[in-house]
Amino acid sequence: MQVIPIVDLGELGLDNSTKCEPSEEEWQRVSKEIRDAFTDIGFLYLTNHGIAQDLIDKVFSAAGEFFSLDAATKTRYSRGVQSIQGYTGPDQERLSEVQGVHELRESFDVHTLTGTFPDAEVAGLRPAVEEFLNRCHLVSLSLLTALALALGLEKYYFLKRHRRIKSDDNASCLRLLYYQALPDHDGDSDSTTTRCGAHTDYGTMTLLFQDQSGGLEVKDRAGSWVNAPPIPGAILVNAGDILQFWTADRFIATEHRVLLSGPRAAPRQSMALFVHPDGDVIVSPIDGSDAYTPVVAKEHTRKRFEDTYTQ
Repeated sequence: MQVIPIVDLGELGLDNSTKCEPSEEEWQRVSKEIRDAFTDIGFLYLTNHGIAQDLIDKVFSAAGEFFSLDAATKTRYSRGVQSIQGYTGPDQERLSEVQGVHELRESFDVHTLTGTFPDAEVAGLRPAVEEFLNRCHLVSLSLLTALALALGLEKYYFLKRHRRIKSDDNASCLRLLYYQALPDHDGDSDSTTTRCGAHTDYGTMTLLFQDQSGGLEVKDRAGSWVNAPPIPGAILVNAGDILQFWTADRFIATEHRVLLSGPRAAPRQSMALFVHPDGDVIVSPIDGSDAYTPVVAKEHTRKRFEDTYTQ
């Protein structure tokens, strides 16, 4: 049984063979399927999106080159809490609420294409990321439009609130993730070591690209953890905190985590594009309710980073 639904982007995908504007029927189909998924489990698999696997593999390969560098070199590119471009080492970002758990995860965040990159060490990373991000942003625009239609809003409602998605005044970023290999007998038990603690994402939505290692789980409405295995050619898309605020819990930001899965000696890679509103957007429930206190988008994100990052 497929717990997390699959949504075919169809005519809305980047490889629309007709090269015509998608039909109204197609917009309504996709928006309904997104609405059903985000109302139920908060996650969906997106197919026929038009981002080529060759391009995805190119970014994975370049990112892998970076993460294979020595610790001192990677640390030269460290990110901060306010400046969100750069490297984060294991245990620097704490998502698990359980004390004493080590989160063996590394990441490199790309906030803007003009920001710091390890160009001297991995010359191919910046151009690969640029091409990849351009495709991802186009898919994001279609999804934001479909989200507005799913909620019965004016078609450009969310697009107007994500105008500066590529600028400094927007917290959207691409996170390149690496989960290191572990020896079979490293002295750590699975109760004290994990890859990514349970958390919700901070923004409007997330586009996640996984390798074939597995280990991702999401929590359903009943509170049970559900496996979210990689599906070849599919992007895993989920709602974030901001979208839950906007919809007064109609769409849910689902908790998810990454556990040690399969051979402990096998590393794992993934890439997540976190899509955020422009920094000055005030987010309040679109139904006019008082389910959430209005929050400025950049303040919500800043608070979450302060809660989870160590310097």
